[in-house]
Amino acid sequence: MKAAEKVARQRMSVLELAESLGNVSEACRRRGMHRSQFYEYKRRFQTHGLEGLKDLPPIPKSHLDPATELWTRS
Repeated sequence: MKAAEKVARQRMSVLELAESLGNVSEACRRRGMHRSQFYEYKRRFQTHGLEGLKDLPPIPKSHLDPATELWTRS
Protein backbone atom coordinates (compact mmCIF):
# COMPACT_ATOMS: atom_id res chain seq x y z
CA MET A 1 0.00 0.00 0.00
CA LYS A 2 1.38 3.40 -0.99
CA ALA A 3 1.62 6.26 1.49
CA ALA A 4 -1.18 8.20 -0.24
CA GLU A 5 -3.51 5.20 0.02
CA LYS A 6 -2.64 4.75 3.70
CA VAL A 7 -3.51 8.40 4.41
CA ALA A 8 -6.79 8.02 2.52
CA ARG A 9 -7.69 4.89 4.53
CA GLN A 10 -6.92 6.67 7.82
CA ARG A 11 -9.18 9.55 6.81
CA MET A 12 -11.86 7.09 5.76
CA SER A 13 -11.65 5.41 9.17
CA VAL A 14 -12.63 8.64 10.93
CA LEU A 15 -15.66 8.98 8.63
CA GLU A 16 -16.64 5.40 9.44
CA LEU A 17 -16.09 5.94 13.17
CA ALA A 18 -18.35 9.00 13.15
CA GLU A 19 -21.04 7.00 11.39
CA SER A 20 -20.81 4.08 13.81
CA LEU A 21 -20.81 6.36 16.88
CA GLY A 22 -23.48 8.64 15.45
CA ASN A 23 -21.41 11.53 16.80
CA VAL A 24 -18.93 13.55 14.73
CA SER A 25 -17.54 15.45 17.73
CA GLU A 26 -16.67 12.25 19.59
CA ALA A 27 -15.06 10.67 16.51
CA CYS A 28 -12.94 13.79 15.99
CA ARG A 29 -11.96 13.86 19.65
CA ARG A 30 -10.84 10.23 19.49
CA ARG A 31 -8.78 10.83 16.33
CA GLY A 32 -7.41 14.23 17.41
CA MET A 33 -8.80 16.27 14.54
CA HIS A 34 -10.94 19.37 14.18
CA ARG A 35 -14.54 19.01 13.05
CA SER A 36 -13.91 21.44 10.18
CA GLN A 37 -11.25 19.06 8.85
CA PHE A 38 -13.67 16.14 9.25
CA TYR A 39 -16.29 17.93 7.15
CA GLU A 40 -13.68 18.76 4.51
CA TYR A 41 -12.79 15.05 4.25
CA LYS A 42 -16.47 14.14 4.15
CA ARG A 43 -17.12 16.59 1.32
CA ARG A 44 -14.11 15.33 -0.64
CA PHE A 45 -15.19 11.71 -0.13
CA GLN A 46 -18.74 12.43 -1.28
CA THR A 47 -17.43 14.24 -4.35
CA HIS A 48 -14.46 12.06 -5.38
CA GLY A 49 -14.68 8.85 -3.35
CA LEU A 50 -11.59 7.34 -1.72
CA GLU A 51 -9.40 9.14 -4.27
CA GLY A 52 -10.59 12.46 -2.80
CA LEU A 53 -9.18 11.59 0.61
CA LYS A 54 -5.61 11.49 -0.64
CA ASP A 55 -3.38 14.50 0.00
CA LEU A 56 -3.80 17.26 -2.54
CA PRO A 57 -0.69 18.44 -4.40
CA PRO A 58 0.82 21.66 -3.05
CA ILE A 59 0.01 24.92 -4.79
CA PRO A 60 3.20 26.41 -6.28
CA LYS A 61 4.31 29.73 -4.83
CA SER A 62 4.35 31.20 -8.34
CA HIS A 63 0.59 30.59 -8.60
CA LEU A 64 -1.30 33.86 -8.87
CA ASP A 65 -4.92 34.07 -7.88
CA PRO A 66 -6.74 36.40 -10.30
CA ALA A 67 -9.13 37.52 -7.56
CA THR A 68 -6.22 38.54 -5.33
CA GLU A 69 -4.42 40.16 -8.24
CA LEU A 70 -7.42 42.42 -8.92
CA TRP A 71 -7.84 43.25 -5.26
CA THR A 72 -4.23 44.37 -4.79
CA ARG A 73 -4.34 46.73 -7.81
CA SER A 74 -7.21 48.80 -6.43
